[in-house]
Amino acid sequence: MARQRKKTNPIVTALIFGIVAFILLFFGIRDFIGMHGELLNVNTCDPSEIKAGTYIEADLTMGYGRYIEKTTTYNHIVTKTDGYYYLVDVCDKNVDGTAKDTAKWIGVSVRKADADKYESISYDESPAPVSIKGVVKANTSKIQGFLDDYLESYCDLYAREYGITPTEEDYASIKAEALPYYIEVKTDFEYMFNIGVGLILLLVAIIFVVVSAKKKRVAASSYQGSGTAQNYNTDYNGTGYAGAGYDSSTFGTHGGSTYTDPIYNQQPDNPTAGTQYNPYASAEIDSQQMNYSPEPNDAPQNPYTSGYGSSGNFSLKQDNQNK
Repeated sequence: MARQRKKTNPIVTALIFGIVAFILLFFGIRDFIGMHGELLNVNTCDPSEIKAGTYIEADLTMGYGRYIEKTTTYNHIVTKTDGYYYLVDVCDKNVDGTAKDTAKWIGVSVRKADADKYESISYDESPAPVSIKGVVKANTSKIQGFLDDYLESYCDLYAREYGITPTEEDYASIKAEALPYYIEVKTDFEYMFNIGVGLILLLVAIIFVVVSAKKKRVAASSYQGSGTAQNYNTDYNGTGYAGAGYDSSTFGTHGGSTYTDPIYNQQPDNPTAGTQYNPYASAEIDSQQMNYSPEPNDAPQNPYTSGYGSSGNFSLKQDNQNK
């Protein structure tokens, strides 16, 4: 027996689409406002001005190589490289363009396609500046761990060139030069994509709600128009059921069936023409022949077939003096 798929509630589907739509719209609109607002220039700002959630701009000219490779893995096997984290200088210039006495390091999350630009500012003598816009984010514990390891290895390399052995104080000093943040580079395509997809999903959610509401209205209308229920057996008056299609004045022992004498069109005991009565109420039953015999009367009667048809023939006996 084939299993039937359970139908999904359209309201639940609409809710899921709606939640995803609002998330995408929130991030898309937030990035749009941030990228088109007042941006912090991290080339000339003070290090204390750099905080998580701040939208920034910069012309990067000095880099120190990559310290994280972002990859996609499947069953613990690296299938592709998605991007890198590079260490760069910020807060390294004065407003007039002259160099500052001290600078800070910060990470930059970049796409794999842009890696050559950051390789150039890290190793070339006269690199072209890399102009970026983005948002500052706090390092996670994992990202901070990779950064600390990279800074220690950098300190080891520097110490070997000068023939010295680095101390714990040296490691702590070089780590203090790096800010506990990284810059996530943003492009117009990214936030426009989020806004566009969010609007599409929101429209789909609205369509689900409208279609569901329309189906409910049609179902309710069909139910109300399918027929009016009759109220049977609600008012018993002792002789019949009012409102159930019976005439209580002629209700008898056989469900209210009546007949008119086929010859005189009258009752034998009542000569009024057209008057109906129930013969079964006063009939005597012949237990041998199982025929119904009404009380004798002066009106001659002939055998007849009851209107019941399938219930059998009923013969009325004539007066004894006519036998």
